[in-house]
Amino acid sequence: FPTKRWDGGNNPKAIDMEAVTRIANAASNVESVRRMVLLTSVGVSRTKQMPFLILNLFGVLDAKRAGEDAVKSAAGEAGFSYSIVRPGRLVGGPYTNLDLANLFKIEGGAENGVDVAGGDVLLGDCKRDACAEAVVQCLENESCVDLEFSLVSNEDTALTNDGWSSAFTSM
Repeated sequence: FPTKRWDGGNNPKAIDMEAVTRIANAASNVESVRRMVLLTSVGVSRTKQMPFLILNLFGVLDAKRAGEDAVKSAAGEAGFSYSIVRPGRLVGGPYTNLDLANLFKIEGGAENGVDVAGGDVLLGDCKRDACAEAVVQCLENESCVDLEFSLVSNEDTALTNDGWSSAFTSM
């Protein structure tokens, strides 16, 4: 929901759509770019369903989806690969959001296990460090090419590199 943080153009349209589009277009003009990873959110393709209907009241998910489309378009035109990571609600420090995860300092469990599924199908919380690991895997793992996937944390042990490869190739 709009807050003081949105003042001065720091809003979803400016950041998640316009800035991402500019970055994707700039990357398409650099021959050395081989891969782009974009971190967005679950719900970008489910904006008419609860709870995403509420989360998208001010166009946050629409802006993120437009950014995703820009990355895919630039990748197709320039020939680099892309990965789109759609985590659930981020939990664990640093606590920057004004929500219950911040109020109660929700950590999300002791393990860094994750459920990974192609597309935008999962719902749940995602630990920030598990999300960061997914981004690194997208950059390093050759099995993660031209993929869009959702990610939520679970209480299993963290995926190994081979586990990530299996998850990517199964999509």
